[in-house]
Amino acid sequence: MYKKRLIFYCLFLGITIARAQVSMTLQVPPMGVLVKNQLWNMMLVNSGAFSFTARVQLTLLDEKNNQPVLTALSSPVILARGAKQMQAKDFGPIQYTYNGPSFHADVDPNGMLPVGSYQACYVVMSEEKGNARRIENCIQVNVDPLSPPLLNTPADEGRLYTPYPQFTWLPPAPMGLFNDLSYDLVVVEVLPGQGKADAIQQNIPVYSAGFVKNLYMNYPSSYKALDTSRLYAWRIVALNNGMPAAMSDIWTFRVIVPPIPGWQKKEEPYLELRNGLDPSVASIGGTLKFTYENVPADTVVPYTIVSLEDPGNPVTQQGRINLGRGRNFLDLALEPSTGYAPRKVYLFSLVNGRNETWTLKFTSSPSAAKRSSIKPYND
Repeated sequence: MYKKRLIFYCLFLGITIARAQVSMTLQVPPMGVLVKNQLWNMMLVNSGAFSFTARVQLTLLDEKNNQPVLTALSSPVILARGAKQMQAKDFGPIQYTYNGPSFHADVDPNGMLPVGSYQACYVVMSEEKGNARRIENCIQVNVDPLSPPLLNTPADEGRLYTPYPQFTWLPPAPMGLFNDLSYDLVVVEVLPGQGKADAIQQNIPVYSAGFVKNLYMNYPSSYKALDTSRLYAWRIVALNNGMPAAMSDIWTFRVIVPPIPGWQKKEEPYLELRNGLDPSVASIGGTLKFTYENVPADTVVPYTIVSLEDPGNPVTQQGRINLGRGRNFLDLALEPSTGYAPRKVYLFSLVNGRNETWTLKFTSSPSAAKRSSIKPYND
């Protein structure tokens, strides 16, 4: 009788050990993760004698403070004997719980993850054993933007006629990765024999601005004028929830004496079109310079310019614009024959293939440029 009990106990123990033989191989890319679905790429191996029903629990920890910012629990899955390649669709529907404030910006199960560095920890639990833990594993995950901030003006190695320049740039992409975007601007002097990267890291800033919400910053007139005998470098750091998320390239520029005393040349930045109406109004010269992200991949789109201050909002200019893929930088000459009046407000709008209207309000100078071509450029 004792031998029979011993044999039964050994068989039971062997079955229990065999059933507990589960291994997990995470296949989450350590860099370039963008969407939640990528967190569920893994291989589960059941080397035991029997299949069992399991759930996978995910906890995403912020590496800055080791606090959970997202937790998720899969639906039950049957792990048969052998290896099984798993993806998000195999675990669905997945229940997400959002703990970090930045994660509330996109609660779509197929949506994007906020930019940051995280620790993703997984637990395989057996439903048949009261959610007993079978195996645990963790991996580091970095969510980086596809494109960092892009500097606009002053141009790289550019020459300026004003000692009080305006700095402009374009936001990082895709914008869906950010829920509280701001920028840090730093301007330093590059010493003789010094590289621009070393200058940014080592030199005391000539000017710096933090948590800038706009895509431009004017060098303050209360600061000392930039010197015509020196080389300057500048860079933009994009912040998400106050934490660095992406850095632009480093550009350099010089301030030179204007060829005609008292005359200053003003660089016109590329303005960004907005989806819908924007209350801001830009002041331009004879050419409307703007940038547009061609997400629908249109080749041609119609545009119109109307006067917002004349009765009936008459159309002052219209036509079609050729577009390339990605971000386009466009120069649209204002036709002098239409009689643009200075200090009056006009509305430029284009309609893309998704029937979205992208607009920009502007006031024009008394004279308009004579060229009438539109030159698209996409990066």
